[in-house]
Amino acid sequence: MKRTANQSVEVITDILCDACGASVVPDFQKEHHDNLNDFSEYGKLNASYGYGSNHDGDSFHFDLCESCFKELVKKVKSMRASNVQGA
Repeated sequence: MKRTANQSVEVITDILCDACGASVVPDFQKEHHDNLNDFSEYGKLNASYGYGSNHDGDSFHFDLCESCFKELVKKVKSMRASNVQGA
């Protein structure tokens, strides 16, 4: 005999850019997928600090659209170039 039960399951229905607030999921995918848990076509920035750092135990997670991710990459490259020239 099989027993069944109804269960509530939390699913991802949209993913918003943490910088600009725009959805990173194309409309056609939002319309045709009940759960976007496996959607991975966007930029993710994660940082975790360990023992002894100024941010000991802090973790950061940001989801970024392609446009904001490109801007971040440009800023990092610019910072790198400035530091290399100043060294």
